[in-house]
Amino acid sequence: MNQHHEQSPARSATDTTPDPIGPVTLPKRSPVGRRALALVGTASVAALAVHAVVDGTTLTTINEHHV
Repeated sequence: MNQHHEQSPARSATDTTPDPIGPVTLPKRSPVGRRALALVGTASVAALAVHAVVDGTTLTTINEHHV
């Protein structure tokens, strides 16, 4: 059923018309990629925390030079 509550014609298993765009394959998500992104995020937050403790600010750009 679609959003207008009409019955859509069902494709039968014996339908021989090819799909015009071909088979769609989605990429698999790698657990290594998720772990790597989590590590990068954790390291970034830790670096920002260290910067905030040392300089007393959370700005990551240099606005003025302290001499």
